[in-house]
Amino acid sequence: MGYSVHRFVGSIDPNLFCGICSSVLEEAVLTPCGHSFCQLCLDTWLNSSVTSTCPECRSAIDHVAVKPVLALRNLINGFDIECDNNERGCKSIVKLDRLKKHLETCCYQLVQCAGCGESVNRVDLPTHQVECQAIAAAILDEDTDQSLSHGSAAQGLRTTEISDLLCRVASLEFQLKCLRRQLQIAESKNRLLDREYKKTRDALKEQRREIHSLQLSDFDSVYDCGNTPASIAKLSLLISKYLLRKPLHVDRDRVFSCCRRCYEQYSRCGDEYEHDVHMLIATAYASNWFDNDQRLSFHCWLQSIARYRQFTHNLSI
Repeated sequence: MGYSVHRFVGSIDPNLFCGICSSVLEEAVLTPCGHSFCQLCLDTWLNSSVTSTCPECRSAIDHVAVKPVLALRNLINGFDIECDNNERGCKSIVKLDRLKKHLETCCYQLVQCAGCGESVNRVDLPTHQVECQAIAAAILDEDTDQSLSHGSAAQGLRTTEISDLLCRVASLEFQLKCLRRQLQIAESKNRLLDREYKKTRDALKEQRREIHSLQLSDFDSVYDCGNTPASIAKLSLLISKYLLRKPLHVDRDRVFSCCRRCYEQYSRCGDEYEHDVHMLIATAYASNWFDNDQRLSFHCWLQSIARYRQFTHNLSI
C-alpha cells in the first residue's frame, strides 16, 4: 500500500499516485506498458488475478517484466512527511527516506511494557514502569524468594537496590527525553535562524545594490530637475535606467513634481526642449513608478504635446 497523501507537507503531483490504492507510490515499479504502481499493490494484484494483466490498460504483463523506478523512488523519498505517530502527539516533519530512522527514536512510538505487555508511548514508559502493578508483583515475588533463602535483611537490601535502580532508570530516561526535546527545539531554532539569516543576507544584498546604484546615479538629492534644461535628460535617464524597479532612495511624488515642472516650463520652448520633455514624459508613463492618477496626468500631457506639435506643424504649412 502507498503513503497517504494527507501526511505529506505540500501538494503532490497526481502522476505520483498509485493506480490501485490511489495513494502516493511506495517502492514504485513500472510495467512494460508504462504504468506505475506500488510494488506491494501490483504483486497482490498479479497474485490474485487469474491472468496477469495491467490494472490500468488490461494488457498482459509478467512479474519478470516489472521493473523498479529508481528515479520516482528517489523523488518521493525526498518529500517531507509527517511522523507515523502524529496523532499521538509527534509533530516532527522528516524526509521520507529518514522516517524509519526517526521512528527508532521517536518519543511517541508505541513500545511494550515488559511487565504487563501494555503498549505505551516510549516517552511514557518510565512513568508506566514505576507504576506498573505487574512489575511490582514480580519484584515482590522475587523478594519473597530471596527472603526464604537469605532472610529478611537480604530481602530489604534487595528491594532497596531494585527500587534504586528503577528510580535511576526512570530518571535517566526522563533526562534523555528532556535532552531529545531540547535537541528538537534547538534544531527548530536553528532552522528559523537559518531562514532569518538568508532573509537578512538577501536584504543586505538589496541594500548594497541600492547604495551602489545611488553612488552611480547622478540624480540630485534635492530634486531640482525641471529648473534647468539639462536636468530634463538627466531625469529621463534615471527613470529609464530603473524602469521597472524604482530605487528605494528615490521619492515617487517628488519625481512626479519634477516631471510636472519640466512639462510646464519646457514643453513649448523650441524643438530641442520639446523633444526632451516628450522623451521624459513617455519614459515616465512606461515605467511602473507612479500610481494611476499620476499615469493619467502623463497620458494627458503626452496628448497635449502631440496636439501642440500638430498645431505648430499646420501653422508652418
